[in-house]
Amino acid sequence: MPPKTVSDVFSSGMPALATLGRERGEAIARAVLVLILNDMLDFFNAGNDMNDTQIALTVDFILEEYPYMQADDITLCFRNAMKGKYGKLYNRIDGQIIMGWLREYNRERCTVASEQSYNEHKAYLSEEAKPTQGIFYAEYRAELERRAKEGNREAKHLLDLSDGLIAELEKRKHDKARENLERFYEKEAERKKDE
Repeated sequence: MPPKTVSDVFSSGMPALATLGRERGEAIARAVLVLILNDMLDFFNAGNDMNDTQIALTVDFILEEYPYMQADDITLCFRNAMKGKYGKLYNRIDGQIIMGWLREYNRERCTVASEQSYNEHKAYLSEEAKPTQGIFYAEYRAELERRAKEGNREAKHLLDLSDGLIAELEKRKHDKARENLERFYEKEAERKKDE
């Protein structure tokens, strides 16, 4: 099924043109674009058709300018052109017209990508803002103490670890306070000597 919207393109999972060229070879990427381009040209009844050189140059320009697009992007752009979304044709299709369609399409694509990114960001933030299902440390500790009294070895071990950590943190806090106090007295002593 050809894509009907830019969102369809984003969810298709198709590789970008540059990725397709790297993984399958540049000739494959070019061939895919030539097939899509020829399908579009067959649709229009333009008096001045593109010759092989023009098609090859247009494919080169597409690969240069839009390597991040997928084959589905190009298909959707051309389908939009067939529906007249980018204006009327006056008996001529050439590389310049096609590149103009792609510029128009790319603006739409960027707008949709930006909106999707913003909506995903909003959804992420709203998930982050939801309250968690956790418990406070005091509740956790009370539960560990209850289980330890019932003889649960793991709970006893976790309590011992917690007590050791709390004791170490308290020791560091007191050591830091003592160091700060000693520095204060040293500075006071130096200040008094200087007077």
